[in-house]
Amino acid sequence: MKRIFALWIVCLFWGALGATPLVPFNVTLLEQLKTGYQNDDKQVVQYIESFENIAEKYVKMSPLSVTTKKILPPSRDPRDYMSLSPYWWPDSTKNEELSYTRQDGKRNPEVYEYPERENANQLGDAAICLGVLYYITGKEIYAKACANFLRTWFTDPKLGMNPNMVYAQYVPGMKTIRGSGFIDSRRFCHALSAAKLINGSVYWSDSDEKKLNDWVTAFCYWMENSTQGQIESHATNNHGLWYETIHLMVLAYLDRIDRIREVTEQSILPKIGAQVAEDGSLPQELKRTLSLHYSTFVLEALAEANQIASQIGINLWKTPAPNGKMISQAVNYLYSYYLNPKEWKYEQIKPFNQSRAAIVLYEAGTSLGNQKYIDAAKKIGLKYSSSDVGTLLYLVLKNK
Repeated sequence: MKRIFALWIVCLFWGALGATPLVPFNVTLLEQLKTGYQNDDKQVVQYIESFENIAEKYVKMSPLSVTTKKILPPSRDPRDYMSLSPYWWPDSTKNEELSYTRQDGKRNPEVYEYPERENANQLGDAAICLGVLYYITGKEIYAKACANFLRTWFTDPKLGMNPNMVYAQYVPGMKTIRGSGFIDSRRFCHALSAAKLINGSVYWSDSDEKKLNDWVTAFCYWMENSTQGQIESHATNNHGLWYETIHLMVLAYLDRIDRIREVTEQSILPKIGAQVAEDGSLPQELKRTLSLHYSTFVLEALAEANQIASQIGINLWKTPAPNGKMISQAVNYLYSYYLNPKEWKYEQIKPFNQSRAAIVLYEAGTSLGNQKYIDAAKKIGLKYSSSDVGTLLYLVLKNK
């Protein structure tokens, strides 16, 4: 009876959201931009037009495919996603023909010989930009281009990706099965959200939707049941939380509200509790050579997970883990360093991008009702460029 009542409440909450799709975006900001554009708000219209200029390159770009690779995976199937683990380098001190050792935070330039990672990034940027612009403006040119990207990457019978991550972040010569490459999938899973934004377009048919639904269903089964998926799901650092965030993205596309609630309550909250220390730090990330980056990476995962969870009535910023820990403790710990990254007392071998902190603080501040965080986010602000498609919704943080 309690379960039926809970589902009834979820349905009421879902209905209250109107037509907003279940996506890992800030739907409040999305709807504000849409309303502002429709009401001919001058600032909003100019802002959207600036992203329409960015979108021109995506409209003209040839769709991306995992098959455009020169190095084939061990399966010899070009449709299998493959990338090189970024921090592993050839080790000439060992006699083995292929031997690699890890140098944390130092990117091996060989990674660029495996184009899937960068192509998946571009796919995510293109699909989000085009999907959001279609949702806001209603211009079919964006839906048409977005649909082409989605079909080519996911469902094309010759060019589409096989629904697995077996060879993601591959390490040549290594015989051990690794799960860490699964995190690469966050890049193209963002594109799934765009598919929901172009629903209703003449360029996205029922057949397109069914084919993508079948692909996502198969991918969800692989991530939940494969050895690599299970390894990653038990990771005790940012990888474990990103696994669950990607899990929510996939379930959101499939409209699996029951499973979203289950994963949020039974997996994400316990992982928050396990990662956050008494002082609010994230010890697993402090070990890294890019410790401020990876501490922020955890909060970015939680911010995206919360965009989905909040739409079914769960506020991850406010909800305590079973052991009483809260992710808000981590925000409080990082707050002063976000304002002054040079004061960070742990290893950070590359400069930290403060714009990431602005978005995290804004998301935490609005979810917690903490004006201090919101003010800090606006003070830091965002510097926009053609590569900042992920910040499209955040007009509120644009530097004047």
